[in-house]
Formats: sequence, structure tokens, C-alpha cells
Amino acid sequence: EIIENEVHAANKIINDLLDFSRIKTISRESVLLSDLIAQVLEKYPAPQNVVIKTQLSTDTVLLYVDAHQIIQVLGNLVSNAFQAMPEGGLLTISAEPTKDTVAIHVMDNGCGIPQENLGKLFEPLFTTKPRGIGLGLAVSRKYVEANGGKIEVFSQPDQGSNFIVTLPLLRNENE
Repeated sequence: EIIENEVHAANKIINDLLDFSRIKTISRESVLLSDLIAQVLEKYPAPQNVVIKTQLSTDTVLLYVDAHQIIQVLGNLVSNAFQAMPEGGLLTISAEPTKDTVAIHVMDNGCGIPQENLGKLFEPLFTTKPRGIGLGLAVSRKYVEANGGKIEVFSQPDQGSNFIVTLPLLRNENE
């Protein structure tokens, strides 16, 4: 079991390095935001001591993104949130659509991020974790930007974090 866990950890590191170093083609499609979030929560189930709350203003928000990449981004944020709440807590996923974009908030009430680390979070190889090599958020930013969006973070130590991923909405089928 130990060997299997270590192989899984090594495989994740290798895949993160490959994802960061190679240029992937974007395969954009129209996809429902609610479907993306459902897939993320299925792929990254919450620990028993974490409650998940979703607040989507509508189930009909259509994005124009590479679904696999955005699932990886949101999955990384959800996984990080679980790790920030080792004693349990609340993970809230909400969405605020505007005319052209949607802001997806992934908020936890965990340990938060020290101010001195906020500016370094999206830099490759920056990590405060004992495992991993600090590519998850760097790859996430790369994917979000490749899909025409942006990613931001707001956090206070001992109060949790709010990662905001802003992505383009599908305007019409001909664009």
C-alpha cells in the first residue's frame, strides 16, 4: 500500500511537470457550468469532515472552454481547499455570471494563506506543502489564461481562502 501511494504521488508530480512544460492545444466547446462542477465534485469527493455547499444562480450558464482543463483547474482548487481544512470545514462553490463572463468562487474556511505567500502562489515550484512540487496553481493559471480567463485569490490567515476563476461565457454558437 505504501509503494502504491508513493507511485501515485510520483505519477502526479510527473504529470504536473509535463502539463506545465508542454503546450497543449485548446479544445473549446460549449459546456454547462453546473455539469463541470458536478464532474469536479464526483472526481474529488469531500472528506467526511468537510461540507460542500454550491450556490449557482442558474443551471443554464454556458461556458466556452476546454472542459478537461477547467475540470483540472477546479479540481486542483477543491483539493487544495480540502487540504487547508484538515479538521473539517465548509467548502462553498458559487458562480456570478455577468454579460460576457462568469466568476466561479471556490471558498474554504480553512487555515488561509499568509500575506507574504499570496504573491508567489502561482509561481512554478512554489509550495508550502511537504508533498508535491508546487505546480498545481501554476498549471491552473496557465489553463485559465489559455481559456481566455483569469484567476485571483483573496485570503486571510485562519479565515480561509477565496479563489476566483473568471471565464468567458458562450456568446453564440457561431463565435
